[in-house]
Amino acid sequence: MRRKIADEIWEQVKTAHASGIGLREIARNMGIPAGTVLARAKREGWTREIQNAKALVKRENPALAVTPVEAVAATLAERGKRHLKRMAGVSERGVDHIETMDGPEILTSVDQIDKLDKVARRTFRLDDNPLPSGFTLNVLNINSLENRLGTSGHGIAQD
Repeated sequence: MRRKIADEIWEQVKTAHASGIGLREIARNMGIPAGTVLARAKREGWTREIQNAKALVKRENPALAVTPVEAVAATLAERGKRHLKRMAGVSERGVDHIETMDGPEILTSVDQIDKLDKVARRTFRLDDNPLPSGFTLNVLNINSLENRLGTSGHGIAQD
């Protein structure tokens, strides 16, 4: 049974395509058959419309146009996020499996568990340093402050 794809979804697909994302990738991300998306784009002439719109924007205000480099950067960033999400899922499934293992089986699988741990730490951006990079800790030394201000420990100025 075929399902009807709402007009709002088609507008989102068209907008995503206009921003530089490939039709097949859009179809995969939105759970729509690639052939359906490709056929609609061809039938409605999305490529021609997008080229005309880009030419019009370049003539009116070149600062508003999305450059090919920006479009590629956005696509790569999206793919990177998708990869991290997938690797996080793999790590989670691996840990779930390890938790079902008994003691001796865990001991014989230490190397694989260590590799999984390294992948998970890299994926979740964890490291052995509990302090975030660039962390600064300022400690107030009351005695040195009293000496600089010329006060005693009771807040009364010394003569």
